[in-house]
Amino acid sequence: MKFLILQHPGHNRVYYNAADKLALAELKIASTKLSVTIQNLAIEEIARVRYLTFESDTPLNDDDFIIISRLSFIFAIYSLEGDMLSPIEAFPYHYVNPKIGTLLKYHGKTNELFTKMMVNIAMLSSDYTLHDTIEMLDPCCGRGTTLFEGAVYGYNSYGVELDLKAVQEGTLYFKKFLEEERYKHKTDSRQVAGTSKADATYIYEFEYTKSKKETVQKRFGMICGDTQEMAKYFKNNRFHLIIGDLPYGIYHHNTRDERAMRNPSELLEVSLSEWCKVLKQGGIIALAWNSFLVSRVKLVELFEAKGFEVLSSEAYCELEHMVDRSIKRDVLVARKV
Repeated sequence: MKFLILQHPGHNRVYYNAADKLALAELKIASTKLSVTIQNLAIEEIARVRYLTFESDTPLNDDDFIIISRLSFIFAIYSLEGDMLSPIEAFPYHYVNPKIGTLLKYHGKTNELFTKMMVNIAMLSSDYTLHDTIEMLDPCCGRGTTLFEGAVYGYNSYGVELDLKAVQEGTLYFKKFLEEERYKHKTDSRQVAGTSKADATYIYEFEYTKSKKETVQKRFGMICGDTQEMAKYFKNNRFHLIIGDLPYGIYHHNTRDERAMRNPSELLEVSLSEWCKVLKQGGIIALAWNSFLVSRVKLVELFEAKGFEVLSSEAYCELEHMVDRSIKRDVLVARKV
């Protein structure tokens, strides 16, 4: 049987133009988690409409359709029999309404569909399953775009950011969203590091559920702190996923280093060991960066020197794309072994 996936039109023309090969790479990675073997993965145009297509000689089960439904680019799914397209209902997996990632606007914000793709690829590449309670960390979270996408998937999402204003804006936005969507929630602010008030580091944390009937609460938290001191804020081996968008060559609020860490390799040199401490065995780090600043080869060497296994099959090497004339974005995915 042949399946057709209609891609999400997106909210950004530049990203949509690059979305073909990114969506195909994500589908290839997802295919390794399916219960059946799929083949002939391709991009096809039918009646001037672009689709991602694949074929399977064996029926897909419910878990397979859940994996497909969670892909970042999904807009609609069809099966093709002769000339007839039959719609297939996508599985509803959203814990938080996906609009949460679209409403907060600010300069320099990463496209939320790209962020969702990173979160999904990291999960698909890890040693964990969709049935596990996933803890996710963004080590340079800004106002929280990655954390919001983690919340959509139902993950407990945490971030660290040095810019207090960004943390305040992100947590205020999340609080208002929970209130407007009528989620049952409570907030907490407490010290997680420091010996005095002068050097104290605080976490702003939420516990929330869709309704009073739910017994398992989701968590969301942001820390105004230094990413180089990650192990002071969280216990070792806590997170299943670490996902971040590294500086593209401009000042990035994630560390107190006076050089402002304009180059992603500098940031990783001083921070990666700390991030590794809080990542679980078999967990994944997925990081986006500007490959004009540092090559993939350089970052691979750095990660391998720190004891990571960099995933390098064909699909993982097809994620590079142009954002503008000064930014060529790529994604590196590595497993803690």
